[in-house]
Formats: sequence, structure tokens, C-alpha cells
Amino acid sequence: MSSILYIHFKTFFKIIYLNCFKHFSWRRLLATIISVIVLIIVCSFLLIFRLMDEILFFRYRKTKIEAPVFIVSNPRSGTTFMHRLLAMDEERYAYMLMYHTIIPSITFYKIVDGISLIDKCIGRPFRRLFDWIDGWFFKGWKSIHPTGFNETEEDEGLYIFSFLSIAVCLLCPFMQHFEYLTIIDEMPEKTRRKLQKYYHSSLQRFMYAEGKGKILLNKNVITTGRLHTILDMFPDARIVYLIRDPESAVPSFISMFSATWKFIAPEIPEDSKEYRALGQIPIGFYNYFHKNKDNFKAENFLTIPYAELTDDHIQAVEKVYTHFNMPLSPAFKKRLKNTLKNNPKYRSKHQYSLAQYGFTKQDIEEQLSEVMSEYGF
Repeated sequence: MSSILYIHFKTFFKIIYLNCFKHFSWRRLLATIISVIVLIIVCSFLLIFRLMDEILFFRYRKTKIEAPVFIVSNPRSGTTFMHRLLAMDEERYAYMLMYHTIIPSITFYKIVDGISLIDKCIGRPFRRLFDWIDGWFFKGWKSIHPTGFNETEEDEGLYIFSFLSIAVCLLCPFMQHFEYLTIIDEMPEKTRRKLQKYYHSSLQRFMYAEGKGKILLNKNVITTGRLHTILDMFPDARIVYLIRDPESAVPSFISMFSATWKFIAPEIPEDSKEYRALGQIPIGFYNYFHKNKDNFKAENFLTIPYAELTDDHIQAVEKVYTHFNMPLSPAFKKRLKNTLKNNPKYRSKHQYSLAQYGFTKQDIEEQLSEVMSEYGF
């Protein structure tokens, strides 16, 4: 059953308890009620569509995912930009759009493709509607992380409705109670196996429907805490790891993942223990990856400093292809140059300070001394 749908009810009920009882507020109660309604609707669709997959497209189970490319890092380290650059190699890669991750079902994908085909014939009214929905729904994220249902995106949507994701912080601001979500690899084996079944089945469905003959290109910054869970499924996975100065990445992470707190928890000050608990998540990611990076096969692992990506985009992409012995096609290189000719430098406009969230430079240097030393930060 976990290959069809998996929910970690311990986390789900803990969110309800914290938001609606222990730290009650009308705003959090409203947000929780809306989220439960959305969960019921999405999970109902998931059950229906994925069970239909088992009847209509049961051959998907034979789909093999070989040598996928995973872009991982700490959040706010350039992974989205790198992912979208590599995704321009359309002949080589299959990559997920956001809607692929919300309802990962072959049946659903086929329905969307059918509606899209009809939409083209009648002047694209549905596309304009969804563009408007994207603009309204993701308006607050435009300057932080431009995204949309039809944009290339990381696959965290595959985890969100299982509640085994630190993204629950968008609904519940009390992350000191969810420390176990940072490093999923350290959770009980039974839990990890159920999550693996759902995740692997979801990727098989996507590749069966959208990626035949291609390589899976995946990006997920929260995967840092699931490295072994992923590598157990894909031992030949190729890992691209982007590394950024923690003193910049940590406050940027906090500001991004606390974006909803202005509504659900306006009474919590930015230098509070809740914001600092959120900041401990990327610190945990840095340390965990640093301790485990030597376990990767050298030929399947590449580190790219954030500064290299921002200074020379094409050179950073070429470094990936050279390391993994993949030819860089003239068509792909042309697309890169045409896209980047008016954007020679990438600089995030999303800048925040450690002090704003109750951290000092000394806090970071003490907790991440080995990371800081190895990369010269």
C-alpha cells in the first residue's frame, strides 16, 4: 500500500496538536483546517489515479531508472539555477515540473496532456487561467524563488503529503519539535522503507510517462538529509553538490522557509527560538553531508562552489559534463549561450543577515568549523 500512498501520521497529528492546542491561534487553526482539506482532496485524487495506474499502466513497474543526476545542496545555494540550466539539454534529460510532483500518476499526466492538446486548439484559455493562478498563488515567492505549477521544480512535492519533509515548517512554525525530519536517513528502517517505496514508484511513473529513453534529472535541496535513502534505491546516481558560504546560505534559508510565518505566526519575533530552530536545519544539512561525502564514488560525485556557478555559468555546466563523461551537444550549448547572453552574471537578490534571526558569525563558525575550514569560508 505504501507504493500507492504513504502518510507519516505521527508528524501529521503533531502539527494539529501544536497549531490547534498547545500553541493555539485562530490563524494557525484556519491554516491547519485549510491544509487538512487540501490533504484530503489531494490524497483522494492520488488514491484514485494511482490505483488506475495499476490497472491501465501496470507495466510502469518494469521501468528502470539508471544513472540519474541529482543536484543537491543546502537551500539557497544555486541549485534551482543549475537545474534549469541543465534542463535546457532537452534531448538528454527528463525533469519534473511542479504539477508532476503533486499528483505523481501516469493517468493524471495523460489527462493533463489531453487537456493541453484541446487547450491549444481553442486558443489556450486554460493555460492563461493557470498562468493567472500561478501569478496569484506564488506572488509572495517571486523575489525569493520564482516558481509555478508548470515550472521546472525540485521533487519535494513527492514528500510533502507524506509529512516526512522539513517543509512542514510552512504550516507549523515550531520546528524544535520536528528535529527528526532533518536527517531522514536516521529514522527507523521501517519508515524509510515505506517512504522509499512511494518515492521510487512515483519516479517510475514519471519516467514511464514522460522520460522514456532519457536520464532523470532531479533537484532537491532537502535531499541532503536523505542521501542514503536515495542511494539505496539508485546506487549509480550521479551527485552534483553546490556549496555556498553558510553565513549567507543559513539566513537566506530561514527567510525563505519562514515566508508563511508572517500570516500563521506574526507574534513570533525573528530572533526567537522558533527562528533559530529553523536555522539549525541547514546547519544539520551542512554537517551531515560533510560527514558522508567521502562515501560516494569519486566518479559519481562532483562539488561545485557557488561562486563558480555565479561567475561563469557555462563553465560550471561544462564541468558537470566533463566529470560525468557526457558529451555537450552543440544544440544544448547554443541554447545556453542564447539564454545567458543577456544575463552574464547570476546574483540572488534575496539577502538577509544572521543577526536578524538571532545568530552570530561565531555560532556558525563553531557549529560548522570543519565545513568552513575545508572550503575556505
